[in-house]
Amino acid sequence: MSKTKKIWIGAVFVLVLMGIFSMTVFSPSIIRRVPFLAPEASHQTWEEILSHPQPITVRTYSTGVNQTTRAGIMNLEHEKAQNIAYEVIDIPVNVFLVQHQDFGASLIDAGLDQSYVHSPHGTMKGLMVQSYLAKGSQEPNTHIAAILEQEQVQLQGVWLTHLHMDHTAGIVDLPKDIPYVAGKGERYVNFKFFMQSEHLAGIEKLYEINFDAGIDLAPLGMGVDLYGDGSLWAISSSGHSAGHVIFLVNGIDEQVLVTGDACNDAYQFDMGIGPGTYSSDLEAAQEVLEQIIEFKELYPGVKLVFGHDLETR
Repeated sequence: MSKTKKIWIGAVFVLVLMGIFSMTVFSPSIIRRVPFLAPEASHQTWEEILSHPQPITVRTYSTGVNQTTRAGIMNLEHEKAQNIAYEVIDIPVNVFLVQHQDFGASLIDAGLDQSYVHSPHGTMKGLMVQSYLAKGSQEPNTHIAAILEQEQVQLQGVWLTHLHMDHTAGIVDLPKDIPYVAGKGERYVNFKFFMQSEHLAGIEKLYEINFDAGIDLAPLGMGVDLYGDGSLWAISSSGHSAGHVIFLVNGIDEQVLVTGDACNDAYQFDMGIGPGTYSSDLEAAQEVLEQIIEFKELYPGVKLVFGHDLETR
């Protein structure tokens, strides 16, 4: 066999090995994604939506605490952040229990599962977990499944602001035969040996909201009327993550904008500084925060609840 042929065979062998290694290690777990078939929008403007509240409520619960850095959730490179210290902070990991008179109970985000009582990273495993992920902690019986049991709730579905681990971990303890819905294009990071969770294991399919079929709900993004009665709206808010979603709960007793990590806490809202290093697009994330601030100025009666704060605005 000629030397040139041996080199070619060797090169092909190396490429095959690299391909196999890439597929088994670097390729994230794949879950089948299907379109969420939203009904036709009942209203076309914020004025119409907010003047027609519906029989729906939302309550906030903390499923534990994450220990992270201020820079992780707030962009300390922003010009307004010159006097804000880089520090370690504890933030609650919130979920939101939505109850509709006709459509039953659903969750916005899943929070933390019960494994965080004993492990700071829950079910997360891999070489990058210790150095990259925030540490979680939890009091017994405060995980999402315990909350649902205490409230005697039969869950009908889960709406996800995004697929970061502190918003998906609780799925481990939730039923798998209900719809799970996220924004189109939202990435699920689950790399073998490096950062592996399997939070979505057992779910047959993930429904995706296509906001191209929605309506323009300025100053926020494109919106979709999830139930078709104006009670619960998903609004595109790409920035913190590629397919991030915020939700408007249009209740009779109160009207609530659930910001997820588009605005982590009240301090961030007050300062006007967008999300930090955990975000995929800092510029877009800043724009979304500014849109939320403008929305609150236009509609002060709508309460803001945040992904990582029990204080509201």
